This record gives sequence, structure tokens and C-alpha cells, in this order.
Amino acid sequence: MNDGFPELTDSFLLGQDIMYTQFNNINFYVEDTDQEHFYFNILKKLFPNILFEKIFPLNGKGNVVTAAKETNGNKSKVYIVDLDFDEILNIKENEENLFYLRRYSIENYLCHKTAIFEIIREKTPKIKDSEIEALFDLEELKKQWKILLTDLSSTFIIIQKYSLGKEYFGLNCPRDFDIRTVPPIIKNQHLPNYLNDVEILLKNIDNRFSLNAQIKKLKSNYNNIANAVINIPGKYILLLLKHQLESMKLINQMNLESFTYKLSKDSCVNDLLYLKNEINDFIR
Repeated sequence: MNDGFPELTDSFLLGQDIMYTQFNNINFYVEDTDQEHFYFNILKKLFPNILFEKIFPLNGKGNVVTAAKETNGNKSKVYIVDLDFDEILNIKENEENLFYLRRYSIENYLCHKTAIFEIIREKTPKIKDSEIEALFDLEELKKQWKILLTDLSSTFIIIQKYSLGKEYFGLNCPRDFDIRTVPPIIKNQHLPNYLNDVEILLKNIDNRFSLNAQIKKLKSNYNNIANAVINIPGKYILLLLKHQLESMKLINQMNLESFTYKLSKDSCVNDLLYLKNEINDFIR
């Protein structure tokens, strides 16, 4: 039990597709239960001619990869996983029925102008696109993402690379960032203290290591805005985007889950056409 609700076991999640055999021509499997509904929205846009009424989260990438290996060759089962840092760390799996996103996570595809405009229109229904364009510049917001989140994202790679066992930083944008300055800045010691803790763990492995030197080795993965949007964890991007829009009074206050789901309903899927093509080639 979790917060009064029964937790779904891995064995149940792996077997639930049996109940949907008459409703699904293709079964899509993803990682996390909290991604299920907006993944469904996106896959319905990508595959309007494929019959499926439900997709199946398997509670983690490990379970998805294992299931893909066990059913390799079954054209009715398609497994989709986040890229995470697997390409940077050279740990991607290679299975014909396993499809990697080309960005850190599905959330990284949701920060699209069309979807953002629609959320803004929920608060101000009559506002025109030209008026929204005059109020904010999405490319300028992306520059803030790169400035504020690159070192933190690089630190997450280092934590994984050296198995430091440190949890990812619990970002609180109003607490951690001042986005009113140009460029935006970190405004208290929460994030610096976190980076210092990682440095200590790193030096416990090899006293010659420094966090800054390790971060510099990863700079090519964040050397422009496009690469930053690919490799910074999408949840952190959306947290910062939500904070930016709320600070400009363009959207109503909402939690991250609501914000993410709203974006998924109106997101453009053009950046995911490669995934559609790869999956269509497999299921033919």
C-alpha cells in the first residue's frame, strides 16, 4: 500500500496486456506509471491508424528491457524507453523491439511552442498568437535552461558513471533560482551544497578527481541549446518552464503533473516522427 492505494506489482504490470488482447492490435510498453497517460496521448497522435486502447507501464527501464529481450521477434509488442544518459555513458541496449527516445525522456518533447501557447490560452482564451509572441521568447527561456541546469545535469551523469549512490537534486525553482536577473542566477546554497556533497563522494573514489574537471569533460553534450534540451532531464526543464511562465503571470498556478499532462494534449509530434518510422518498419 502507498498513500492508501494498493501498489501494482511488477508481475501484474507484466501480465495486464492479456486483458486487452481484443482492444489492442499493438501493445506499447513504457517505463513509468506516471508517464502512462501523456505517453498515450502522444502515441495516439503518432499512430492514429493502429488500434490500441491502453499502453502498459512496466515500472522501470530494467523491466522494459528484460521484457523486450524475452519477447524479441513478437511484432505485436513494442517497447519504448527513455534515452536518459545511456548514449553518453555508452550503455544502450540493442534489441529489435526496443526503441529509444532521442532525448533524455518523453518530457523533453513537451516543451513545444504550440503546447505552451495552448496552456497560456487556458488563462486568457482570447489572446492571439502574435500577442503571446510579444510577451515571451521561447528561445530566451531555453537559454535560461542551459545556463541554470547544465552543471546539475552533468553532475547527474557523474553520479551514475561513478556509482556514487547520491539521489538526484530535489529542484525547487522559486527557492533555487532567480530568473529576474540577466543572466539568471542560483540564489541560495541548496544547489552549491549539493554539488559540494557530490565532490566529496567523488574524491572518496580518487582524491585527484574534481567535480568541475569532470563537468568540463561533458560540456560537448551541452554546447548549444539544442543539445541542452536533449540531455537535461525533461522533468527539470518542465519545472523551470512552469516557473518561468508562472513568474510572468502567463499561466495559472498548477502542479507539475497537471502542467505536464496539459502539454502532452497539445504537443507537436513532428520531433517524434523518427520513432513512428522505426516502429512502423519493425511491425510491418
